[in-house]
Amino acid sequence: MRTFLPAFLLAWALVATIAFTVAPAEPACVIQLYKQNVLVIGIDNPVSILVSGVPEELVRVQASDNLRIKKETGTRYTIQASTPGEGWIKVEGGKLPPQSFRYRIKRIPDPTLRLGARYSSGTLAANVFNVQLGISWQMDYFDVDVKCSDLAYTVTQTRKGELVASASNTGARFSPAVLALVEKARPGDIFYFDDFKLTCPGDAAARVLGSMTFVLE
Repeated sequence: MRTFLPAFLLAWALVATIAFTVAPAEPACVIQLYKQNVLVIGIDNPVSILVSGVPEELVRVQASDNLRIKKETGTRYTIQASTPGEGWIKVEGGKLPPQSFRYRIKRIPDPTLRLGARYSSGTLAANVFNVQLGISWQMDYFDVDVKCSDLAYTVTQTRKGELVASASNTGARFSPAVLALVEKARPGDIFYFDDFKLTCPGDAAARVLGSMTFVLE
């Protein structure tokens, strides 16, 4: 048995179908940050700016004074930030009205320091301490490859509450003077690593980090 729609229902369905098919999509814009949900000072922040409904050659992108934006290829851009706080990116063009996107801007966080890439402050066996060759740093919970430089610090050795020696060190690897102290250390000695300074990308001056203390047993 064949079923027929009433004429007015058939006409309504046809008009609705045509209206849905030919209605133009409204222009829209989305910005995607690849590495972090914030913009970081001192590194290239890769982003994609996706604009639908507007030819690529008509898209215009602007940024606040503390952001410098550079077009790479297609929808890919690179953003460099200069000061912490907040910045904005504005996208417009064609029938797309100005769209403003605001982002937090922060500097690279302080690295975590380690003796021999493993040990932090605390009690340490003397024979383990004797074979250490330097201080390393690492970025915890920061998914960006960052290269800091100019590590400097002071090493102080005490024994039974008396000062034995103190020496400065530049670079991750122990200097000959510091290495001599480390190799001759014995149980009961206390070593203080102080005045850590390190320069990371975007730093106007070396940042001052914490200290480490090792009690040998």
